[in-house]
Amino acid sequence: MMKKLGAETKANADKFSVGTFYPPAPTLQGEWGGLEKMPKRRRVDYKKPEKTYWHIYSLQNLNSEKFIKVVNKILKKEYILIK
Repeated sequence: MMKKLGAETKANADKFSVGTFYPPAPTLQGEWGGLEKMPKRRRVDYKKPEKTYWHIYSLQNLNSEKFIKVVNKILKKEYILIK
């Protein structure tokens, strides 16, 4: 007669696949001395520079108010038109 094994197999899920494990934030060590958190990737106070070079095809995509402002500045030679 054959004996049945009473062992049950349970699904072993590690903490990474379940999503309950939160690793600590990476830190910088060494050159800057001490333990500090990583700096943020983007600066909040950063302002993009004003666009001064305009291509003919990029003017086609503007709404009418913005188009008038840009064309007036091109005529005053504040902006440069690229052909």
